[in-house]
Amino acid sequence: MGTLAASVPPGRVFMSPLPEYLRIIRENEWRWRASAWGFAVATVLMAIGLLLTTSVGPGRLYAGAAFVAFVVVAPCWLGTLALRLELTVSAAKGRVDPAWYDAIGKWSTSLYGFFMVGGNAAVSLLGISLIGAPRIPQWTAWTVTALGAVEMLWFWVGRPRVFGMRGAFDLPVLVNLVPLFVAIPMAADGLSPIF
Repeated sequence: MGTLAASVPPGRVFMSPLPEYLRIIRENEWRWRASAWGFAVATVLMAIGLLLTTSVGPGRLYAGAAFVAFVVVAPCWLGTLALRLELTVSAAKGRVDPAWYDAIGKWSTSLYGFFMVGGNAAVSLLGISLIGAPRIPQWTAWTVTALGAVEMLWFWVGRPRVFGMRGAFDLPVLVNLVPLFVAIPMAADGLSPIF
C-alpha cells in the first residue's frame, strides 16, 4: 500500500518551489488525495504488523518497543497527511493565504521529521527483535536492523543532502518497505503470531 501511495503523485511535486508545487497538486488532485490515503492505510497496517510481532520470537521486548515507538510517531505522519488532504488542496485552489500555508507547512515538515526518525527507529527495533528467531532468515533481521538504523541516523543528521532531499532516505515509503524484508520470509515460512 505504501509503494502504491508513493507512486501516485507526480514525482517532481516534492522538489518544486511553492507556486509550482501548488499548481501540480491542483492539476493532479485525485492523485494527491489517493497518495495521502494510501500512506494513511499503510501507516495503520504497519502499526498492526508491529503489534503482531510482539508475540513472535525471542525479542518480544524489542518488538514491543518498536510498536510503542511507531504508535507514538505515527500520529505525526497522519497529521501531516491530513494537512495534505485538506489544507494543501485548499491552498492549491487559492482558498488559503500562501503565507499562512507556508507557515503551517513548516510545522507539518517538523511532524514529518518526527515520524521519519521515530518510524525508522521502530523499523530498526523490529529487526533487533527478530535476531535469533529460529524461523526468521537472519539476513532479513540484520538487514532490517541496519537499514532502520541508517535511515534514522541519516534523516536525523540530514547530511549529505541527496537530489535536494534531506538525505537518501527522505522517503516515507521506506518505513513501510524495509519491514517487508522480514514480513515476506515470515509469510513464506508460515510463521504466525502466538496470542
